Amino acid sequence: MPDRVSLLVKIFKIELEESENDIQALMDYYAARFENLEITPYVWQENRALLLKEVSCIKELEVDLRDWVPPEDNTDILAALHSLEMYLQDLVIKYDYPEVVKIVIDRISEKVSRYIE
Repeated sequence: MPDRVSLLVKIFKIELEESENDIQALMDYYAARFENLEITPYVWQENRALLLKEVSCIKELEVDLRDWVPPEDNTDILAALHSLEMYLQDLVIKYDYPEVVKIVIDRISEKVSRYIE
């Protein structure tokens, strides 16, 4: 894999990991609200289950990054980014991941696009 494309994958992976950290922070926030009796056990368990599912899906995408095959034209980094985004979006559909995972991928792609332009 050419250096620029390899860097693109590394950046995307780092951003996915950062999204995991953000979800964990949200889970910690909900845990604190539950401990302070601001939300019911039902709400806490529902939120926790959803957030754990989202983290699990993002972790799976990190693993799937290894299987992505970049386009043959390695000179166009934006085309490679688009190809990577479409690959991950297809996995979201294939595995029926929560809609928020698609949104995370879109946001990461936008962010990475601004970075590499």
